[in-house]
Amino acid sequence: MKKNVICILMLIAVVALAICSWFVLPDVVTVQINHKGQATNALPKALAIAIPTIITFAGSIWQMWWKDEKNVKGYVVAIVGIFVMIATVLFNR
Repeated sequence: MKKNVICILMLIAVVALAICSWFVLPDVVTVQINHKGQATNALPKALAIAIPTIITFAGSIWQMWWKDEKNVKGYVVAIVGIFVMIATVLFNR
């Protein structure tokens, strides 16, 4: 039951981040930079928000359905999605 609460909290967090990102990010979002700090790849805003959201949803749902309590793979995937969204917002301000 505890793992379901954590997963639901991560889902709420990523939805809140997605809503905030929609208003903060520009129409074309930089998703990759090179070693000199120059933009090397960009995506439309909707896709740049959808990818980390889907990653977090997949990890959370995977963790909720996993039978073993000690397995943390779903948590790791979900947290990666949240961190990717936070990094995207920070680099595109």
